[in-house]
Amino acid sequence: MKKSKNKFFIDLFAGCGGLSLGLETAGFIPVYVNELNDDAMNTYLNNRKEFPHLKTNKSYDIKKIINDKEKLNNLKNNLKNNFKIDTRQLDLIVGGPPCQGFSGIGHRRSYSVDKKELLSNFLYKDMVKFIDFFEPKIFLFENVRGLLSSRWTKNGQKGEIWKDVLKSFGELEQYNINSELIKSYNYGVPQNRPRVFLVGVRKDLNIKLDKNKYF
Repeated sequence: MKKSKNKFFIDLFAGCGGLSLGLETAGFIPVYVNELNDDAMNTYLNNRKEFPHLKTNKSYDIKKIINDKEKLNNLKNNLKNNFKIDTRQLDLIVGGPPCQGFSGIGHRRSYSVDKKELLSNFLYKDMVKFIDFFEPKIFLFENVRGLLSSRWTKNGQKGEIWKDVLKSFGELEQYNINSELIKSYNYGVPQNRPRVFLVGVRKDLNIKLDKNKYF
């Protein structure tokens, strides 16, 4: 099968598509989108009418995908048949799982509930499973700075959630992983907006990464 010259990506927990917009500006094409919120999904699709395939290449609850091998295989076949993306040829999977449980504002809203009790705080594990199935060339996990110091419980250890995130993504042994705190003002954006970025590059690509920055 002839390989496509286009660069394709999947956006998980996409929201209204801010991360996708940056990638599209850089020349990437979204082939599949996942977003639980109906309003956010509708906004995402309405802003991407140039990609009509997204009307069907979408999902809402990621758990209904990762826990159903038939749906995963159907998606894999879809990418192969419609975009000539063969096994392990997908360029990129990105995702920013809901961050309310890790942000300062989110924490204040739910101060009486331990983070380990909020199921949405474990969605990064679902992202790991999705990546493990498709084995893209590169993956990108993005989240708020509060993730670095968050605790599962009031009496837990500072940063224990971030340690678990690193452990979970570290189980993807086929990837070299690097992580860093990025501040938007260093890239021409008129606001601070610090975000944690964790990048994985498949080892067979032989792309050297800087020494892992685990803060």
